[in-house]
Amino acid sequence: MRWNRKPTKKLPPVERGRKSRKSEKTRAQILSAALKCFTSMGYSATSIQDIVDAADFTKPTLYYYFNSKADLFAALIDTALKNSQEFLTKQTEKAGGTLKEVLTNILLANSQRTHDKTSLARLVHYSFFAAEKEIPYRQKCFDEASKLYGILGNFFDSKKKDGTLKSNYASIDLAKAFMGYSSSFTIGQIVNKDPVLTQKQAEMIVDMFLSGIAK
Repeated sequence: MRWNRKPTKKLPPVERGRKSRKSEKTRAQILSAALKCFTSMGYSATSIQDIVDAADFTKPTLYYYFNSKADLFAALIDTALKNSQEFLTKQTEKAGGTLKEVLTNILLANSQRTHDKTSLARLVHYSFFAAEKEIPYRQKCFDEASKLYGILGNFFDSKKKDGTLKSNYASIDLAKAFMGYSSSFTIGQIVNKDPVLTQKQAEMIVDMFLSGIAK
């Protein structure tokens, strides 16, 4: 649903910039309120009224930015997964660093990101484990998440080619295994409020992983 708006006058650049910043701030506030509601009550139990109450806006304001509750949910998940893809790409394409150092840094950075944005991490995991018809755009969530395996799989491929990594396992399977390691600690932080991984813990995890996949 879209609310009809009257055409507005063309504003000078400075005023357009201010209006744009205000618009971005409003959109961010609505998303923040939606995240709070989804993580505390679940997707199905959350209503549009709950979200506008939490955001302290009106329904017309919310519908100006989002067509539906489903679109709000999708926007949150999409942003989280796109950020994860950018993060993983940046980590694996950095110049320098041994295989162990890169994987250790991925674990440490991911653990810190989970700590800093626990609610968003909780929502992403909820979207994967919820009942099939519980959430909207479920397949899109899976498709975006699978891109993470591809990014890490390409990294393992490059390490096989340069002789750094010796393993008979397919690179995509190695990526899934490592992501599984990482996810288990993410869930610990979300559910049990485990602390952020230390350097020593991350290195130990990577050592176990590399020992297990060694040729």
